Amino acid sequence: MRKLAFPIRCIEKVSEWSGRVVGYLILGMIGVLMYEVIARYVFNSPTMWAHETSQMLYGSYCMLIGAYTLLYGAHVKMDLFYGRWSKRTQTRVDCFTALLTFFWLTIFLWQAVENSWFACLYQESSCSAWAPPIWIYKLSFPIAVLLLLLQAIAQFGHNLVIALRGKDLLE
Repeated sequence: MRKLAFPIRCIEKVSEWSGRVVGYLILGMIGVLMYEVIARYVFNSPTMWAHETSQMLYGSYCMLIGAYTLLYGAHVKMDLFYGRWSKRTQTRVDCFTALLTFFWLTIFLWQAVENSWFACLYQESSCSAWAPPIWIYKLSFPIAVLLLLLQAIAQFGHNLVIALRGKDLLE
């Protein structure tokens, strides 16, 4: 069981690092929106690119921050019964739901790779007047799903050890 500790720590470090880096996308989005507001209301010269750029930055942020969110347990949980259970029972339920998560994330990863590949292959761009390349934005999808899947595997490792031994692997 100790052999699991190193890969789990590595995955968690990647999730931590990626979450901190991705957090800066919000600053980019704020910068774009501030530029748009100043250009529109101070100089009476609105841009045609700011809204779509901010949407792509925020979309990437929401997708890529998933592994970091899972690392810190910040996803929404149905806590009606869960909070009343013992730690061991909670981890057993988490192990079961992790299997469902692996199933859905695998399908999502497959579709994200396929969609990104198609977008890159055909140099997909937006249908707006500005027509920015969307294929760059779509590359964040499979990366985000892969990071989330890896963190879910690490979480499963923690939970499996707690369910079997009664204490965490890293304690």
